[in-house]
Amino acid sequence: MDERYCLFIGPNRIFTSVFPFRLDDVEGALEEVRKAARDRQVVRVEWWIGPDAEPSDLHDRLLGLGLEAKRDSHVASMVLVDEPPAADPAVTARAVLSIEELRTAVELGLEAFGDAEWRREIALANIADDWEREGQLIRNFLAFVDGEPVGSARTAYLEQGAVLLISGAVLERARGRGAYRALVRARWDDAAERGTPALIVHAGRMSRPILERLGFQAVAEIDVLEDALR
Repeated sequence: MDERYCLFIGPNRIFTSVFPFRLDDVEGALEEVRKAARDRQVVRVEWWIGPDAEPSDLHDRLLGLGLEAKRDSHVASMVLVDEPPAADPAVTARAVLSIEELRTAVELGLEAFGDAEWRREIALANIADDWEREGQLIRNFLAFVDGEPVGSARTAYLEQGAVLLISGAVLERARGRGAYRALVRARWDDAAERGTPALIVHAGRMSRPILERLGFQAVAEIDVLEDALR
């Protein structure tokens, strides 16, 4: 991280993101990021372009340099600092308790998002390593309807004291029954137990209406571009 951009490369090579601040040399910064990613065998990088990123035409310039708009290419940064509503008693959500449940959570997320095969291969190949780190930087959660796991989500614990919500997803056949709301509540309770009752999320078009009903407030609009390195 410097005054130009922040590069985050996750432990399993899937969650790799750039947050540009001020790029005087767009092409040079892009090549720096690509080299750092390839050196770590990363296959895709997301560029998260906020309203204050410079130059003002950064989005269009990156498109011209080969990046592409991702599936949900416009997201809202949202925050929650007040306790959300309780989940439906018929729906439960909690942190995973075993490596088998972690695998279930990962597979549910992959299915719900319809992820590409390369993401599936990397995610499933790293289950054992991810379990070793479970609950440190990242914690995984499962949602159950009638005892059946139907949704999954993650949190990332930030140094600043807030909790970042990521990868919340519910199987299509189980949507509309409160599983997503239960996952939010479970992660709020987890954050409160840690003494950090503040949630941050980057919400796409499907999750934003639900999160607004739960009390989240939008604080910024962000465009997301993908740079495929293979």
